[in-house]
Amino acid sequence: MMQKNKINAASKGLSPPKHAHASRATQLLQQALALHQTGKLLEAETIYQQILLIDARHFDALQFLGMIKRSTGELQQALDLLSLAASINPAHAIIHASLGNVLLDLGRHADAIASYDRFLLAKPDFAEVLNNKANALSALGREAEAMLCYEQALRQQPDFPDAYFNRGNLYMDMRRYALALNDYEQVLRVNATHFQSWNNRGNALLKLERLPEARQSYQQGLSIAPDNAELHACLANAYKITGQLNEAVEYYAKVLQLTSTGFPRQNAALQLAILHYVFGNPANVDALLQVAKDMVSNSLIKDKGSLIYCVFMLKIQAWWQSFRQQGSLPQAQGILYVIGESHMLSAHNLILGYRGHHLQCKGLWIEGCTQWQIGKAETNHYQQLMTQYLQAIPVSSSVLITIGEIDCRIDSGILKASKKSAESTETAPVSLAQRVHDTIAAFLDFIAIHAQQRQFKLIISGVPAYHMNENGHTEGELHEFGQFLSLFNTSLKQQVLMRGMDFLDVFALTDSGGGKASQQWHIDDHHLRPDGILEAFSRHLIAS
Repeated sequence: MMQKNKINAASKGLSPPKHAHASRATQLLQQALALHQTGKLLEAETIYQQILLIDARHFDALQFLGMIKRSTGELQQALDLLSLAASINPAHAIIHASLGNVLLDLGRHADAIASYDRFLLAKPDFAEVLNNKANALSALGREAEAMLCYEQALRQQPDFPDAYFNRGNLYMDMRRYALALNDYEQVLRVNATHFQSWNNRGNALLKLERLPEARQSYQQGLSIAPDNAELHACLANAYKITGQLNEAVEYYAKVLQLTSTGFPRQNAALQLAILHYVFGNPANVDALLQVAKDMVSNSLIKDKGSLIYCVFMLKIQAWWQSFRQQGSLPQAQGILYVIGESHMLSAHNLILGYRGHHLQCKGLWIEGCTQWQIGKAETNHYQQLMTQYLQAIPVSSSVLITIGEIDCRIDSGILKASKKSAESTETAPVSLAQRVHDTIAAFLDFIAIHAQQRQFKLIISGVPAYHMNENGHTEGELHEFGQFLSLFNTSLKQQVLMRGMDFLDVFALTDSGGGKASQQWHIDDHHLRPDGILEAFSRHLIAS
């Protein structure tokens, strides 16, 4: 009779006893785990969901479903599931490691560290969690703590490639390139097919000025991952900075083929736009800038240099479109070669008057070049490319060199180096005036040696007055910066004229007083409009 009553109760919709639910959940969990372990995640996920319909607080189902959600990129759902699991069984160490991983993926680095620390209280020598904690510390800029974590992980697991790779990335951020190179090579000793290490090894070699080896490293990575856009972009950059522009075009074009959205595609389009602008292919420039311009509205992009170039190129193109509508250029009677970083783009293709002739400007690009780098005692790729250009230009040509603005920024270059030197107790301080003089002298000496052999008529451009967002700078800092720009241009003019070169005084053109620009001739925060170059040649060219 009792058995009959049970059957009747069930048929009336009453719940089965709790032990039946538990038994069913256990059976389902075994099925789900078997599927999970063989990589059948969709099937496993369905069964975990069934378990949670039986018991919404089933720890294992929450934990493993959270892990699946993380693997499929559903991070908020993963976080919700794992957080609930951790609240149900906080003594379970592994749940805190899993929760830390999701928080790390979400960029919640401080919270990730707290979760990893809860795990490490139970298992203090677990190498993988130590590595992940180090990644979170590194993201927060806590470099010393991150290094200690990586070292602890590697003591526990000396052949742990992830820890070497991540520590190498941190060394790159710290500009300790030789140490980064060693770590990437440690990864490759364990796993020679780790193409990301071949890529980052190439980046380290590039910073160490070992450019042929850098290209070989990128090529090795591409032999493993031929469709990796980052490797193609890095190889393109390696060719670009050595002046092998046709090869750079080939690899940037490959990035466009391999990507459909995002910054890598936008930046490849930007680099191609600049190169085609230099080559004189304006139709290609317009189409490429349409792809590149989306980076301007993306607040997540951290590459300020690319953003500056993109805005500059968009404005240069707009200026030329307007200028061509207003009239025709005079007939060129020769070429004025313009060597420089981004500032040479303002002059490129202009036809201007110099020494009684109309000359068309032909730009030769040395991206990111500074006077300090050209004047360094140690050979570098900036010097090599400068030499390559000077040797390729015909004898007795007119040459404009526009390098120096990057040396003269408020938060970098000479001014920053001088302040750092003044604060240091390790070396005798060098005055700002002396540092300016020495930087210019070394730069001009390098240029003069090569130019005299070729009998060039040299013009050296000054640095414009500052035209920037003043927010975040005190009145005293701006006054100091304006005085520095005046000092730099005065010293540059004196030394240029003393060496028998001509001086293009773009500071006099742009200064409204105190080193601040009049806003009449700038096209953006850094560069002059092309007609500013024309005006400078017309009114502010000082012959030796």
